[in-house]
Amino acid sequence: MNVVERLAALRELGAYDGGINRALLTPPERSARELFASWARASGFTVTQDRVSNVFARRAGARADQKPILVGSHLDTVPTGGAYDGAYGVAGALCALELLDSRGIRTAHPLEAVAWAGEEGSRFPLGCLGSSVFAGLNGEAEVMAIVGDDGVRFSEALASSIGGLLDGVPMRGDRNVAAYIELHVEQGPVLEDRGLSLGIVTAIAAQRRLRATVSGRSGHAGTVPMAMRRDALCAAAELVLAFERAARDAGDAVATVGRMIVEPNGTNVVPGRVTFSLDLRSPDEAKLDTIEAQLGEAIGRVERARGVAVELEALERRTATPMTPQLRDAIARAIDAIGERYADVPSGAGHDAMSLGKIVPAAMIFVPSIGGASHVREEQTADRDLLLGVEALAGAIVEVDRTVD
Repeated sequence: MNVVERLAALRELGAYDGGINRALLTPPERSARELFASWARASGFTVTQDRVSNVFARRAGARADQKPILVGSHLDTVPTGGAYDGAYGVAGALCALELLDSRGIRTAHPLEAVAWAGEEGSRFPLGCLGSSVFAGLNGEAEVMAIVGDDGVRFSEALASSIGGLLDGVPMRGDRNVAAYIELHVEQGPVLEDRGLSLGIVTAIAAQRRLRATVSGRSGHAGTVPMAMRRDALCAAAELVLAFERAARDAGDAVATVGRMIVEPNGTNVVPGRVTFSLDLRSPDEAKLDTIEAQLGEAIGRVERARGVAVELEALERRTATPMTPQLRDAIARAIDAIGERYADVPSGAGHDAMSLGKIVPAAMIFVPSIGGASHVREEQTADRDLLLGVEALAGAIVEVDRTVD
């Protein structure tokens, strides 16, 4: 099967009218891991998993003493996900290893196609969950204790027979890795706008995720006078707009509130408690510091003016991650060899390469997203570009194999 056919099979798992919903450690996401494992076994690769449900498909190298080069992405989606974000990098990694087999190319390093667990952070509040544990950025015990949006603890979800670890798949014995390459759809409009099919990522923007809880006082919508209200939702609305305004003023930064829970959530009840997410990104750490400081000032103003209490919790902080110049050069050589043009592009979206890039040389290849659409059902990339990305990845693996120790 080529990458287009594999993506067509994966898109059926978790599909519904609003897109694809493959949250980590749910039946659709586990089915995707099972499918990846079955494809890998059929191609003669050795399949393992680790304790947080990352899945690895290993192709032997010429030198058993060499650490493996990892190539992959993730299979989980946001609740309204498309068919390409993440899944393309996993299916493409497997196809690239098979392409090297078909051409009789043997690398010195072992190669592993990997499906990282929970990159999106859409069930458990930690993005790049599996890759961050693998890289040692988050402790395994810490992650096991995380509670998901559905109230299920991560360790409990792992033990589930319908969504947890794969049956009969042995545990990976180590966390050794020589280098990491990730193939991904761009999720933005730059490559399409320039008429290019390939991009080499220069750096991944810094990202911070926070959670705000606004506590006011609930009451009857008809009997509590406006002047006496401590409306948590109105207070939250002011904070959301202040967050947006701070990012606009800072420039070269984006701020998003994508999730909000209103309690008690009744049409005739003054909201007494609101919890909402804050997602903040920029390639410039100083801008993120400024935005957070302005948010803190806004919290103080709102608390005083509205008689509410606001708790701000930092869930995740990831610094900007530059991609390794030597690996970027290796990818450029591979693209030149197939006669294609490319652009150097930054990534505003977070990726598992952020985690791996903290411990080993790492790089990313982008292919265009039609209309720049991502995290939506309409997400799409042309078949030609999908196939070309796999070709570029296979060539890049060979070049990186020659580059790293």
